[in-house]
Amino acid sequence: MVTLYRRLLVVFLALGALPAFGSDWTQPTPEELKMTSDPAAPDAPAVYLFREEKVNDDLHDHTMYARIKILTEKGKEMFSDIEIPYQATNFKITDIAGRTIHSDGTLIPMTAKPIDKLVVKSGNFKVMEKVFTMPDVQVGSILEYRWVLRYDDQYLSAPEWYIAQPVFVHKAHYHFQPPTRNLTITHKEHGHEEVASVLMYSWSLPAGVKVVEEHGTYDVVVENIAGLPNEDYMPPFRSFSYRVIFYYSPWRTPEEYWKNQGKYWSKDVDKFASPSGRLRDAVGQIVAPGDNDAQKVQKIYDEVMKLENTSFTRTHSAEENKAEGVKIKSAEDIWVQKRGTSEEITRLFIAMVRAAGLKAYDMIVVNRDRNVLQKDYLDWGQLDDELAIVVIGGKEVFLDPGERYCEFGKLHWKHTWVSGVRQVDGGTQIATTPGLEYKDNQMDRYAEVTLEPDGKVHGTIRINMTGTDALRWRQAVLIDDKEEAKKEFEHYLQQSVPPGVEVKTNHFVGLTDYKGPLMVVADLSGSLGTSTGKRVFLPAVFFEAGTKPLFVGEKRESAIDLHFPYSVHDQFKLTLPPNVTAESVPKDSNVPFSPNADYVAKFAIKGDTYAYGRLIRLANPFYKLDEYPQLRGFYQKTNAEDQAQLVLQASATPVVAAAPPAAPAGNSK
Repeated sequence: MVTLYRRLLVVFLALGALPAFGSDWTQPTPEELKMTSDPAAPDAPAVYLFREEKVNDDLHDHTMYARIKILTEKGKEMFSDIEIPYQATNFKITDIAGRTIHSDGTLIPMTAKPIDKLVVKSGNFKVMEKVFTMPDVQVGSILEYRWVLRYDDQYLSAPEWYIAQPVFVHKAHYHFQPPTRNLTITHKEHGHEEVASVLMYSWSLPAGVKVVEEHGTYDVVVENIAGLPNEDYMPPFRSFSYRVIFYYSPWRTPEEYWKNQGKYWSKDVDKFASPSGRLRDAVGQIVAPGDNDAQKVQKIYDEVMKLENTSFTRTHSAEENKAEGVKIKSAEDIWVQKRGTSEEITRLFIAMVRAAGLKAYDMIVVNRDRNVLQKDYLDWGQLDDELAIVVIGGKEVFLDPGERYCEFGKLHWKHTWVSGVRQVDGGTQIATTPGLEYKDNQMDRYAEVTLEPDGKVHGTIRINMTGTDALRWRQAVLIDDKEEAKKEFEHYLQQSVPPGVEVKTNHFVGLTDYKGPLMVVADLSGSLGTSTGKRVFLPAVFFEAGTKPLFVGEKRESAIDLHFPYSVHDQFKLTLPPNVTAESVPKDSNVPFSPNADYVAKFAIKGDTYAYGRLIRLANPFYKLDEYPQLRGFYQKTNAEDQAQLVLQASATPVVAAAPPAAPAGNSK
């Protein structure tokens, strides 16, 4: 929840009445009404003509106002419905108003009543969305709307301004009025209270744009801000986009903040992960006297992995725990109850490793799929998940016991190459986690297919996975169920096979055995290829025939994060019907991209069997923007190789199915 809504600070002061929201609208210019495209953003589906966010923390309200010109059907789809997320416990959205102005100047006021939609609910914490629909939106319309976010008097909520929007912004104004009186603000983290007496902000702004501080208020005015890129494999955009984030803090420097908050967090970890007598007894039953350090840690890891991880199943509310007599205060409680959250299970693992006499440390990291740690932004809420670091044979090994079914010695990809705060002897420090190698994430795909004389195909697919992909599907079964996961896998596989081929997931093998590969068996049927006279054209590379090519665009606006290194090895065997022979088989290919990746494919036909083997390995998942041409070149070449065709020659005389053998004497059918 901290990824959506920042912590709120308690203020011991009741403030005055809330302001009325003005009712004046902006009169569009003739040029705005007639606009059909925007030279400043030629391909934009829509543009912000003006956008304004004003925050008054004295009066506890955030106001939002926007004017948007719709230029295409896509823009109409993007902005017809406006969704405003908010924390329902202490906040509310009020004073919603809007209107649509057609290109001929016709005004249509918004009359539909906004609705509330539940997004997240956990205990007493509830996130809602206020949703309203703009009236009669057409291409060429100007949309104008506003709303107010109000919050309780005992709270402060400093603004987070994300300047770049999904579409081009012609002009925007941001204004912040902090409290004008001396307030006693209690800042609570890790059970420790500090007086947050300092207003700070972190920023990333275009060249020439500054935060203007005047008479105790803060203003930012920007013009001609390009829309956020919407590209495959982008890094988390909020970590790199233009922004200004205000917050109240007890600390004045990053060094001071991370040192002190790290100390409080580490103390909380050690208190929870204290190796009690019961845990020492449990560890004594798990490990054997002759085990070496690696064997001890592996056995403890295996036992912890058996516990119910409620972060993947269902979080139990405080009321449910109370009714069941469950009190979670320490790692021992997690062991006794045989269930806990990802964080609690990680701390239990650390406690048990310490009980075995080994050094173990906690580390809390930013998840790479959503953010990058910003050290000058003094907010612990940036950090997401906890990992374990264990010293085995004098070497630190990073482990992910909070990720159910994560293989021993590996991390979930979102926890690799990321920064966070870790425990060290005598304190804490900011550190970075290790990455993965392509051999850590392997996929072997094997298909055995029979082509019938009528062009129909049937066969079996077997896919073995280790590492990230295996973890993905094992956790999918936990989050949903096996049948739903089978349907999801079918959809995933269907996107890669040739058109006309249908796949059906048959079964999984090794769903709960994270020590070995996960196997998926699927059945295939349908038709394959096209006929032209006596020739039959088939895709030579079966598993990539339907896959969307990567990086087809010549231009790129963002860096590339391919998430994790991997290796994919394919083997395919096709049995041909008696009346068909091979006329043309693709040549073997080799596409090097050293030291980042490589690609090899080999094709062969012998008798009535066509076969190929294909291997692609990605060693480096990260590329700067200026490296995009080389990366694109590699994928263009491999995409071309994957579109190669197998050409078959059919005999002039159609094959007639053989008559069934005569029934044995004495039998009748």
